[in-house]
This record gives sequence, C-alpha cells and structure tokens, in this order.
Amino acid sequence: MSEGYHPEKSRVSADTLADFIRSPISGNLDEVPGVGPATIEILKANGITTTFQLLGQYLLLKDDGVEPVEHADRFYLWLKSLNTPAGFRAGIVHSVAEKLNVSFPRIYDSSAYDA
Repeated sequence: MSEGYHPEKSRVSADTLADFIRSPISGNLDEVPGVGPATIEILKANGITTTFQLLGQYLLLKDDGVEPVEHADRFYLWLKSLNTPAGFRAGIVHSVAEKLNVSFPRIYDSSAYDA
C-alpha cells in the first residue's frame, strides 16, 4: 500500500459513514467521522474552523485532469502535512470523499481501489 490514501486504511464503520452521508452538515468539525479533538485543534490552527471549510479544501484540491485516486491522495497528504493524527487520516478522507460524491458524482470512486 502506498504512502497516500487507501480506503482499507479507514477505521470508519459502514454504519457511521452512511449516517454521515445521509445527515445534513451542521458545520461542527466533530461531525466528520475520524475528526476528534486533536484534529480539530490542528485544523483550527490552520484556518479550517468548520466542516464546510474542510469540504471546501477537498474541492480545492481537484484540478482538471486529476482523477479520483490522485485527488484523494492529495487530500490525505494535505492532512499529513498538517500533522493530523495518522490513524484517522484515511477515515477523514473516506468520509469527506463519499459525502461529496453524493453532490459531485465521480469525484470519488471506491472501485478504483479494487485489486
């Protein structure tokens, strides 16, 4: 497995992910599966104070020609560059990518990781 994102690294359960995808966004960072107190502190120190901004950061990393796997890697590596807790990064990427895939189909493709 590469240094970047892979959904198998996510610790977010299918039920938790489904609940997050179905629920409206409140703006509180702790509503994102995988985001806890340590990550919130780091994100806030780097100007990300709401879920909307975190989702926006994911979208900002999408450029023309950037396919879903590279896009998820970019977000994962951005979280890594902030020194967010390593064990939760993949869950955050997975949650944010799946949530946004509802509104922006094909922005994330979990089948791209099938062996």
